[in-house]
Amino acid sequence: MKKKHEKSPCRKEKIWRFGNRRRQCSSCGKTWSVWKRKTGRRRVRITVKLARALVLGRLLPVRSKRSGWPQTRNQRVYRLSLSRKKCATFCLWPTIPPGVPLIMIADALVKYVGKEWHTWYIMLVRPVNEDTAYVIPSYHEKGTETLSGWQRALKAVDGEIANRLKALVCDGHRGLVFGARQRELILQRCHFHFIARIQSRRSKWKTGRHQNEGKRIYELARWILTEPDNFVLQPLINELEEYSWTTTSEDLQKCLAGFVNHYQDFRSYLKHPELRLPATSNSAEAIIGLIENVCRRARGFTSVKTTNEWIVSVLKIRKTIKCAPAK
Repeated sequence: MKKKHEKSPCRKEKIWRFGNRRRQCSSCGKTWSVWKRKTGRRRVRITVKLARALVLGRLLPVRSKRSGWPQTRNQRVYRLSLSRKKCATFCLWPTIPPGVPLIMIADALVKYVGKEWHTWYIMLVRPVNEDTAYVIPSYHEKGTETLSGWQRALKAVDGEIANRLKALVCDGHRGLVFGARQRELILQRCHFHFIARIQSRRSKWKTGRHQNEGKRIYELARWILTEPDNFVLQPLINELEEYSWTTTSEDLQKCLAGFVNHYQDFRSYLKHPELRLPATSNSAEAIIGLIENVCRRARGFTSVKTTNEWIVSVLKIRKTIKCAPAK
């Protein structure tokens, strides 16, 4: 703001203006600057806007030029890295609705970074009376997906959230199955993973080498997964068990034998309708797909630290995802 009757600080006399910031005392001739700038390189004002744009797929800031953005690649990389760090550090995790029973949807992301395997244990929770799942902090450790890794990941869940858990939806990994049994949670195994494993060995399509066998196994599996009447199940289970003895695929034998022994875990959504359980873990798979999409468009990351910061940024930016109950 310009002061019309401003006086010099030295002799309280009239001052002369030179430009916007330079002043001179009319009496002694002394000059000075107002609103002095800080010394050193000009600071860059950073927000989470760049990281959010990359996560949501609207931008490729490292490889493309946009108006108003730094022109050199190094400047764009620098701005994006600062935005990522600010997002991973200062953005907040979503707020879980209080006082409502929760179900957990869990899956793991395994990546090869820095010549080593690393696993991120992705977990979401959904109130039983909603169709929206909320992301909670993931657990990261070196190595592949293991039983002990899932034990540590579930132990790291906030106690207030863990006390409200009623069910666990997963792909059937032994670490998650053991965690559900240990915590006395209702276990719902993913239908999609089971069907996909069957189809990888005995396809129902015409291009498959064992179409008739694959088609019948698929029909039996779908019937058992969706049949509400328990009295109809036993003949279907017996027929499917015979296929586990007669099929020539060893992998399919193990898959069908495991399904026959634990088929009730695939039908928990029918047994507990009050929990409105989903029949698949596709919500967690969708979050992992979003992370993989960011990694692909960024063409990989150079270090584990950078990868972890980007994964945390993706989870904090996405916050929620649709998770409808099985119909």
